[in-house]
This record gives sequence, structure tokens and C-alpha cells, in this order.
Amino acid sequence: MNKSRSIAAGPLGILFQFLSGYLSGLVAPVAGVAAMAGLIYLVTGKVPFLSHTWPEDGDDRHLSIKLMPPGQARAVFEHERARISADLNRMSTEIKAMADEAQAKAKASVS
Repeated sequence: MNKSRSIAAGPLGILFQFLSGYLSGLVAPVAGVAAMAGLIYLVTGKVPFLSHTWPEDGDDRHLSIKLMPPGQARAVFEHERARISADLNRMSTEIKAMADEAQAKAKASVS
């Protein structure tokens, strides 16, 4: 009976080890970033915010981290979310149009 128990424990142990490693690999970086953001907030009273600088006069786009009050960060986040959402909707419409065009060409070539 011990032999059958040890045979089953091998694959289950491997699966358990894989899942625990995978989950800790997902959680650890997020927890580290949250801890750093919390420490910055405790020290400065401001939150770090990832800001996107849009190109002006041929400049490249840049991402930077800015410290701002939580209320202002929330407002900037909502503004950026609306801007990105509009871009995503536009890209989704273009992709759908390209897929419809490809599907029409495929039907035409079969017929």
C-alpha cells in the first residue's frame, strides 16, 4: 500500500510544486511594486503615476513616473483611460474591417 501511495505522490508533488512556483512568480512582483508604491506614499504623501508623454513636433513618445496627489492621479488616470479606450475601439474597428475584407476575398476565391 505504501508503494501505490508513493507512486501517486510523485506526479501530484510535481504538479503542486509547479503551481506554487507559478503563483509565487505572479504574486511576488506585484507585491513588490505595491510595497514600493506604499512606501513612497507614506514618505511623500503622493502616489507614483506612470505618465505617458505624447509626441510634439516629431518627438518620441515617453513613459515617465511622476509623483502626484492621489486625487489628481485618479483624474489623470480617468483621462488616460478614455484616450486609450478610444484608440483601442478605433483599432478594433480597423481589425474587424480587415477580417471582413479577408473573409470576403476567401469566399470569392472559393466560389
